[in-house]
Amino acid sequence: YSPSRPNPLPIWAHYRDRGYVTARVETSCDDWAKEYTGNKYKSQEYSVGNRSLDYELSSPFWLPEYYPNVGNAFGNFKGPYSLTARCLYGRYVHNWAFDYLSQLRTELHKHHAKQLVHQKDARPYMVSATFLEEHEGAGKVLRTVDDSLAAFLASMRDSGELNDTVLIIGADHGLHMGLNFAFLQSGRIEHKNPFFAISVPEWLHEFSEKYQTEHGSEKVSPFAANEQRLITPFETHHTFRVLADWPEFEANNWKRSLFAAQKAGRTCEEAGIGANFCMCKIPATQ
Repeated sequence: YSPSRPNPLPIWAHYRDRGYVTARVETSCDDWAKEYTGNKYKSQEYSVGNRSLDYELSSPFWLPEYYPNVGNAFGNFKGPYSLTARCLYGRYVHNWAFDYLSQLRTELHKHHAKQLVHQKDARPYMVSATFLEEHEGAGKVLRTVDDSLAAFLASMRDSGELNDTVLIIGADHGLHMGLNFAFLQSGRIEHKNPFFAISVPEWLHEFSEKYQTEHGSEKVSPFAANEQRLITPFETHHTFRVLADWPEFEANNWKRSLFAAQKAGRTCEEAGIGANFCMCKIPATQ
């Protein structure tokens, strides 16, 4: 941010401004967007029903059964970082989130179908959801999510949504708890190499490869190339920008997105990664 430039928008505001239905699910007692970027814009300008979010689910996850209001809310046996399963009213916390997402998808598809019948422009949607089951030292709570996540993905596949939907599953960092992280270099590398997976429709995959061949500096598959190259949240951001503007995307956003092959062998300095977060350590020449 600088006085000469306008305040940056939350990424979902770009979608809302372009006609998307926007929604967010937070399964923790935090507002991550407000915490990390809240000083960059006036929150009332992006409140529910104004320009940023049409739907939001967060308040149930502030209840004391899940998030203790007495003592340490982030202890080993209670709260969103606990070693034990996180539950709310007899169900896993993540199941409430998946239920909300499934109901939301159903309603949006009903509305989408009505718009098509009446020959109106159907509004696409952009939905984000956060889950904290991997945020614990034993690595066992995550297993409780397996069946629900598998069912959610199968539902998207069987409904045909993946034919016109980009699905991203990612983390903000790798494992940073336990003995491996505390004592081994491999653990510290894992911490700085978070999980990231993306599913794109076949038509978008083909378009991206053709666009790379016609406009890129390398004649390679951008998806295959980027799997083995240094990728940062900057590329993810520009990927979201491309999708928000689709099909009238800006060429500069495309070049910096995951749809374009990023530079082979680029350094952390070139990618804008600080030395403390760089996992690519190259010994100095003696």
